Amino acid sequence: MSINLFFLLIVAFLMGMYGYFSPNYTSTQESGEIPKIELSDFTLYEISHKGIDHILSGVEGKKFDEYYVITSAKFSDNTKNLFQSIRSDDAEYRNKIIQLDGNVHYVRADGLEFRSHEGSYDSQRSLVQTKGSFVITQNANRVEGTKLLYNTELDTVSANQVRGSYQLK
Repeated sequence: MSINLFFLLIVAFLMGMYGYFSPNYTSTQESGEIPKIELSDFTLYEISHKGIDHILSGVEGKKFDEYYVITSAKFSDNTKNLFQSIRSDDAEYRNKIIQLDGNVHYVRADGLEFRSHEGSYDSQRSLVQTKGSFVITQNANRVEGTKLLYNTELDTVSANQVRGSYQLK
C-alpha cells in the first residue's frame, strides 16, 4: 500500500467522522425563539413600596423577550381589595394578561372560587374570562354556565347559559 493511499484513507475516515459527529441544530431552528431564562420550581415576587404586589410561581418557566410560558402556574394578586390567586396547568403571561389552559382555579380571600378548563386573567383591568364552561362557588352558593366575564374589582359577572342555586339568609 502506498503512502498516498494511506493518507487518503485517513482523510476519508476523518471526514466521515466529522459528518457523523457534527452538531445537529435542527431542534433550535424549528422553534424560532429561544428562551432567555429557564427556571424550575420557581417563585417570582413583584415588590413595591407597599409590599408584595404579585407572586408568580410554577414548576417550569421560560422567559422570552416579551412573554413567559409557565407549567403548573399560580399567579397571586395582592394589589386589589381582596387577595386573589389563579392557577392552571399551563399559562402564558404577556402584557399583564395571563392566558390559562387546563384546570383553571380562581380563589379570592372571601371564599369565592371559580373553575374552568381554560380562561384568561387581565390583571390591569381586573377581568377574568372564559369561553367554555365554568362553575362559581361561594359558601353554599353555586353558579354554572358558559362564556364567563367576571370583573373582580367591581364584583360583576356576565355569562351565558347560567343556572345555579343560591342560599338566601
